[in-house]
Amino acid sequence: MEGVALEFRRAWHDLLYGKADWRSLGRRAAPLAAAAALGTGFLYVRKQQAPPEGDFLATCTYRCNASDFGGALSKHLPKAQAQIDALQRAARRLRGPIERDLMIAKLKEAQDDAASIMERLLEDWKRAGYFDEPLTAQRPRPAFPGIDLVTQVDESYGRDIGSEVPLCLLKDTRDVSIPRTLSPEDWQAARDALETHGAVVLRDLISSNQVGKLRKHMHLHSSALDLARSKCPPEIAPVREFSAAPFQDEDEDLEPVVSTPGRQHFCLRGRAFEKAVEEAQAGAMPLVWEALCRQRATAGLSQTARPYVSEVQLMVSDPCAVDQFWHVDNASSGLTLVVPLTAIPQEMGATLLLPGSHHLFKQESIPSRVAAFFASLLSANGQPAVVLAAGDALLYDSRLLHRTAANRRYDRTAAVLVFRYDFERPPGMGLAAAQIWSWTGNLLSGVHRFYGKMPGQAKTA
Repeated sequence: MEGVALEFRRAWHDLLYGKADWRSLGRRAAPLAAAAALGTGFLYVRKQQAPPEGDFLATCTYRCNASDFGGALSKHLPKAQAQIDALQRAARRLRGPIERDLMIAKLKEAQDDAASIMERLLEDWKRAGYFDEPLTAQRPRPAFPGIDLVTQVDESYGRDIGSEVPLCLLKDTRDVSIPRTLSPEDWQAARDALETHGAVVLRDLISSNQVGKLRKHMHLHSSALDLARSKCPPEIAPVREFSAAPFQDEDEDLEPVVSTPGRQHFCLRGRAFEKAVEEAQAGAMPLVWEALCRQRATAGLSQTARPYVSEVQLMVSDPCAVDQFWHVDNASSGLTLVVPLTAIPQEMGATLLLPGSHHLFKQESIPSRVAAFFASLLSANGQPAVVLAAGDALLYDSRLLHRTAANRRYDRTAAVLVFRYDFERPPGMGLAAAQIWSWTGNLLSGVHRFYGKMPGQAKTA
C-alpha cells in the first residue's frame, strides 16, 4: 500500500512540474488499470451468475399489526399479580429479553404444547431473578452534564442514565392502546434479515392517531394551506417549517445540536419529553431484544452485559438541509430505531444504506467479514434509499454505514424520532476514524452505484 501511495506522489510531482514521462506514467498506471479491469470483470460475472434484487428493500420490509396475542399469553403467567408486576418492571428496565422469550414461545407452539413451553419459560425467568425485580431501580452513577474541561468530551452523551422502555407483549390488556408489532412469522424473518443485511423496515409501527399526538407534543404543526391541500389525514399532513421556540419554552436547557447545515438534533433522553415519546418504540421491542441478544453472543460479551437506551432524540431536517456524511452510530454492538413523524420521500432526506457493512466491525476473521459484507452489498441492485411514511420505522445495526440524504424541498420539513440501544458508550471511535470511514463509505457507495448500472437482469418479486 505504501508503494502505491509513493508511485502516486511521484506521478503527481512529475505532472506538476512538467517533467511527466508518459511512458513511465503508463507503466505506473498499468497495475491500477489491471486491478480495475479485474474488479469490473468480477462484478460483471457476479451479477450474471447471482442476479441482485430489483427491489432490495422489499425483501427487508415487514408490516406491523395490532395483535393481542401477547395478552393471550398472559394467561400462562403466574397468577400472583406481584409476580406479573415484577416481570413488567424487569422488561421496562431492560433487565432481560422477556418479550423476546414470549415471541419464541409463540413460534414453538406449533411443535410443542403451549403449557409445557410456558412452564419451562417460567422456570428460566425464576432462575434469572425476574420475579424478584425490586420496586425501585438502582440508577447508574449520574453523568457530568457538560464538557469535561480536561478531555473536552461531553461526559453526559451516550452514558447509561437508567432510561426505561415501553412494554409490548407484556402490556396491561386493560389498556385500550395495543401496540402494533410483527407477527411471530414475520418477526422470525425480520431478525434474519437484520442479521444478514443490517437493516429492516417496519411498516405501520404506530398509528396515525399516535403520530398526531406525538407531533402535538413536539410542536410540529401543519399550516392551514397544507391541511387544505393535503389528501392525507390531518395527523400526518406535511409540515412546512419547524420553530423550536415553543419546544424550548417547556425546557429552557433544550439546545439543538447541528450535525450538518440544516439538520438539528434535540436530545430528549432524561428530560420531560422522553416520557411523551417513549411509546413510539413499543412495537419494535421484541425484535430489538432478539437482535441485541444475537449481537451480545457474536461479540463475545458476557451474558450479564445489559443493553441500555443510549439516545432519544428528535431530528429535524429543515428545507434544503444538506447531505450527511457516511458514518456509523457506534463501532460496537447496538441498534438504532428511526420513527418518522412526517413522510420521508426520497427528495426529503431518505436514509441511504450500505447493506452488510456492519459485518466489517464484527470480531471475526477479515476474509469472512469481507465475504459477508460483499454478499449482502451485491444482493442490492444499486443504492437502497429508505422511503418512509409517517408512522413507519427503520431499525438498523448501529455499525451499519449510512447517511441521510439532502432535503431538496424548499417548503417541507422532515422530523424523525431516533432511539438507540447500546452495550457500550457510542460512538466508539475518534474523529480520525470517523473521517476514514466516511471516505470508505464514499468509495463503497461509488462501487455500489457502478454495480447497479452494469448490464444484467435483476430479480423481480
